[in-house]
Amino acid sequence: MTRLLLLLIVSMTVSTINAHTADRNKLSAWVRQVMTGDSIQARRAANQHSRLMTAFVQMDETLAGDVLTAHGCRTYAQIGDIRIATIPIAQLGALSQHPAVRRIEASPTGHTTLDTVPRVVNALPVYEATAAHPAFTGSGVVVGVMDVGFDLTHPTFYNDATLSRYRISAFWDQLSTDTIGSPFPVGRDFTGHDTILAAGCATDGATETHGTHTAGIAAGSGYDSPYRGLAYDSDICLVANAVTSDTIYISPDDRLKYTTATDALGFKYIFDYADSQGKPCVLSFSEGYTPHLDDDDRLFAEVMDKLSGPGHILVISAGNENQCLTYAEKPRGTDMAGCFMHCGKREATYRIMTDGPLTINVHGYGADGTMQQTLTFASTDERWDEGLSDTLHTEAGACAVSVTRHRAYSSDHTVYIVELTAERPLYELGYMALAVQGTDSHAEIFGSSSSQLAVHPDIDARWCAATKGRNILAPGCFPAAICVGATTWRTAFTNYAGQPIVATNQNRGLRMTESSTGPTMSGLMKPDVVAPGYFVTSAYSSFYRPGQPNDWAVRVFEHGERTYSWTPLSGTSMATPAVAGTIALWLQAKPTLTREEIIDVFSRTCRQPDNTLSYPNNEYGYGEIDAYRGLLDILGLTTVETLSQHQPAAVQMHVADGLLHLTFNRQPTAPLTVTVYTANGQLLSQTRLHPSSAQAQLPLDPLPPGIYAVQLQSAEPSLTGSNLIRIP
Repeated sequence: MTRLLLLLIVSMTVSTINAHTADRNKLSAWVRQVMTGDSIQARRAANQHSRLMTAFVQMDETLAGDVLTAHGCRTYAQIGDIRIATIPIAQLGALSQHPAVRRIEASPTGHTTLDTVPRVVNALPVYEATAAHPAFTGSGVVVGVMDVGFDLTHPTFYNDATLSRYRISAFWDQLSTDTIGSPFPVGRDFTGHDTILAAGCATDGATETHGTHTAGIAAGSGYDSPYRGLAYDSDICLVANAVTSDTIYISPDDRLKYTTATDALGFKYIFDYADSQGKPCVLSFSEGYTPHLDDDDRLFAEVMDKLSGPGHILVISAGNENQCLTYAEKPRGTDMAGCFMHCGKREATYRIMTDGPLTINVHGYGADGTMQQTLTFASTDERWDEGLSDTLHTEAGACAVSVTRHRAYSSDHTVYIVELTAERPLYELGYMALAVQGTDSHAEIFGSSSSQLAVHPDIDARWCAATKGRNILAPGCFPAAICVGATTWRTAFTNYAGQPIVATNQNRGLRMTESSTGPTMSGLMKPDVVAPGYFVTSAYSSFYRPGQPNDWAVRVFEHGERTYSWTPLSGTSMATPAVAGTIALWLQAKPTLTREEIIDVFSRTCRQPDNTLSYPNNEYGYGEIDAYRGLLDILGLTTVETLSQHQPAAVQMHVADGLLHLTFNRQPTAPLTVTVYTANGQLLSQTRLHPSSAQAQLPLDPLPPGIYAVQLQSAEPSLTGSNLIRIP
């Protein structure tokens, strides 16, 4: 007992000294909490003062020298004036005081943006294995996926059903405990096909399958199924990072090494691999966390901006937060506004942003709706440097409430972070309301899917300001990201056992109701684009499936000594790799594409699902991505007036042995006109065909290698349209 008490006193003393000697203005809010032992991660860990944190460190380059090394830090990347390094917690205070250090920032990792309700559907036609897109396959492009639960052995990661070429070329498992000689702060990487296949799966492969599914959508070959990804001939680079559900694999003393800075290192790893191969790269990231309103996200956003550029594209999910109330507003001129709080966990966090003086009230109610206690936190209080705290008592128990104040990122607003902690789930304590007061101020309250807002007019009708929206997750909310929302197309399917599954609460062709909507907390319009994300079928991990019965699989098959499946899932997690795979096709057409150029393509080619809205908007961005129209736009073929901007629905085409092969769904009843153009729109030939069967061949004049456009014109609408072909 004496030894334990001594260790506790030493730890508290180190934290106190560290905090008192720190330049708090240089530390992000979460880093300050870790330094003082106030964060959840710090409270749950042992030997706090001797632990390491992975963080962003912004330096004055003229003074940098060996400052980090002198303080026991190790640098793993430098991106402009920002370094990503591990820092001993005990050195945070001293390091922050050094004049070379401008800022130290980190935040906890996020969660996957998979819909929480099991929803499945047959794969959309865009994923079907046909010869409709032979011109662009993702060849020569790296598709990077950072996610969890990768099955490295799945046949979809080979080139096709022949399994002659394995396509995962680099893999960093950040959860691996085999770290001897590793150049990374966590885990190790695997290179070479034999080494990667021998690893089998990511460390969390038995409890996660999300990454196998998203990578299959972006880049899977489909093996011998219709469930082919978009960039099915691309080179694949994977990073298995850590999400909130992965803590079972991480020693408590190592948890602070897994932060947003570690995620940024994962982004860099993928782009570095692509650069080493001389290939453009699109990176798909289907994870997120509730963004901060203060400086806690600033360096992460800046690093993402520096990593992106020509041939470096970041595609990130918007989140599935729109199923709950997460936003409330108090307009200027209104004295008070607020909402109830609802949280199924023991800790909850709410953020308030205001442009003027404010009083924050936390109200507790009894079971009969009677207000029992009010905690008041006024902006005029002189104790804000250390934060304010108090305890709210209700009939059902006590709740600790702490409020800290920060400057808002990129604005002159003030941010208040309200944290609630109890010994049991907060909703069991009864009704609690969060209200703001200040007639001359405009204020906004932000919750999240785990710390929700609520309306209970029967308890107190004053606190009914909660609404949906403004819930785009980070890092998708940052300017450098192409942020992706989800639409719904499939609402029914039949599983592998022949059981029909039907969902009836989604509108076909429109935004998935859960898909997060903007604007972002910082006021940006997001998402940028939407894609099918409801009931999308893709690969499932064979390591996950034995311990996780999967009644929603549409197909189960044996390969080697393992059992694999194709299973539908839903969420912006699924829409994100669909956009990333599409952009990989575009990068094959133009390897130097930038985010800004891609946004321009969206503005000209996206389908606009809801004709009652103007575009772009905070529900759909520029609309639903159109892979084919985007390719035509990038190639400049949209200027050819006689060329359709859609493909023919009932015919497929490919080139072989100097012939253009046409395969119809049935024998045409009318003749066709076949016109061939060069990639710059020059007319090459025009031929009249009278097919006598469901197949036809047309000799092509000897043509140099390259991309050509073929226009079909028929009295049958399903046979009218254009396609791109490649002459090898």
